[in-house]
Amino acid sequence: MNEKPKISIISIIYNVEEFLPKAIESMMAQTYKNLEIILVVGVKEGRETGDLAICESYAARDPRIRLVVTTAKGTGDARNKGLDAVTGDYIGFVDGDDWAEPDMFERLYVNLKEHNARLSVCGKYSEYEDHSEPDTQAPIRDMEPKDAFEMILRGTGFFFHCWDKLFEASIFDGLRFPDDRYLEDRYVIDKAIARAERIVYDTTPLYHYRVRGNSLSRVRDMAEYNTDADTGFCDFACAIAPNLRNLADSFLLYDHLTCIQNYLLYFKGQDTDDERMRRRYREHMEYIKGLGGSISNNPEIGRSLRVKRLLALYAPWLLTAITRRHVKQIAADKKFQ
Repeated sequence: MNEKPKISIISIIYNVEEFLPKAIESMMAQTYKNLEIILVVGVKEGRETGDLAICESYAARDPRIRLVVTTAKGTGDARNKGLDAVTGDYIGFVDGDDWAEPDMFERLYVNLKEHNARLSVCGKYSEYEDHSEPDTQAPIRDMEPKDAFEMILRGTGFFFHCWDKLFEASIFDGLRFPDDRYLEDRYVIDKAIARAERIVYDTTPLYHYRVRGNSLSRVRDMAEYNTDADTGFCDFACAIAPNLRNLADSFLLYDHLTCIQNYLLYFKGQDTDDERMRRRYREHMEYIKGLGGSISNNPEIGRSLRVKRLLALYAPWLLTAITRRHVKQIAADKKFQ
């Protein structure tokens, strides 16, 4: 009887000692046995963590585990180091602070083969400190790239992440993550989807994604990174499916308005003392102003976004007050959950 193809699971690891055993053990416990578990461990001189010792301990117990020890240069570089080490026929990812259900890769592989796809996607659990939220369930879908792009833009299913997916290894031939940017997944997944040509999506939650809090400066920075990455994604998606342009404009309008609201609420908007932040604020304002009359002809832009845009342009003080009240209400709701 022929052995099943090998699946290479890449796990990028840096300063996640608290969560790491659960992540590694979830990979070792997979019902799909022909695995190559590639642990990419980032180290920095003068900043020792217990990550490497933990990984070495597990590698001594399971011959399927391979260690790649590298200078920590960011998640993009770490993912690329993992890709360079792959010898399997298929590629999956489990980050060092998350974990997978025991049958995750078995089900992803079975779906991929049964649906004649090159990319298989599953649902997730969002793991908060005090509760777990599974994705909304829906029937299994066969998708083309344009369908996947539309779903991402609408926020009605899987997103840019690489850890809820199983890829045919050839998809990554000549394709690597940027090593000089945050949100590296967003610069690659669109190309991977296009190369796959056929995608199968099963919303059954099989991956546990740990949601961790952010500081105010991190909130601002992540909004900026989102906008930069999403701009490239929208350009790529619309080049393949031009009919998505209206939806992409709505998606990007939301991104730019989020950045503006963050600046108004936390960083004084145009009155900030930081010249870089003032420049970015002006860029966001110029974008939403530049949409101009095209908004009236775009059915994808809802009333809420239209109102926020007008407030940002003509009554930023009112948008600040509304945003502050909204943030306080969210905090209060969380307190009493």
